[in-house]
Amino acid sequence: MRTTESTTLIPALKERAGVVTALADGSQTVLVRHPTLDPGTIDDRFVLYPAYTHQEPDRYQSGYEEYYHRASAKPDGGVPIRAIAEVREEYTVSSDDLASLARHYVYTPDGLRDKYGSDDDLRVLLLRVSTLESPRLIEERDSYRGCRAWIKLADAVDIDLESSTPVLDDATFAERRAAIRDALE
Repeated sequence: MRTTESTTLIPALKERAGVVTALADGSQTVLVRHPTLDPGTIDDRFVLYPAYTHQEPDRYQSGYEEYYHRASAKPDGGVPIRAIAEVREEYTVSSDDLASLARHYVYTPDGLRDKYGSDDDLRVLLLRVSTLESPRLIEERDSYRGCRAWIKLADAVDIDLESSTPVLDDATFAERRAAIRDALE
């Protein structure tokens, strides 16, 4: 029996398309967020919704600029929903701690400070990301635009959870989790 869920049941988290691509490729393991964007605890799986506006190539670390270029324009057919994620661990860090985590994300520490401010504490979410066997293209609606982290997709998009594949195998994910914990101690 196939297990499917609809995005009406799974929330969608908007993030810059280059970052979503890096998460779906396994190059990025954490998501750095401002606490006011994601209040409360994130307990459930969510869809990664790529946002194509406000992307800035100078925020990317050397060697990761390809993620900006690969995702700098929205495809003509709609917004691709390629991945789901779940938060496995969460940390609160100061912007001074960002450099110790830099190998786990594609932006520069200064790029993140510029995006979120240098004086505020930030949330670091360790994500377990899985890609969908059959990505979905959905129409971008006006209600999805604007500066908000979470959106409710108007059209139901079937997500076949059994056909999703973790982007990192268990051993690699465990190694990255340990490295993140070590970096924050």
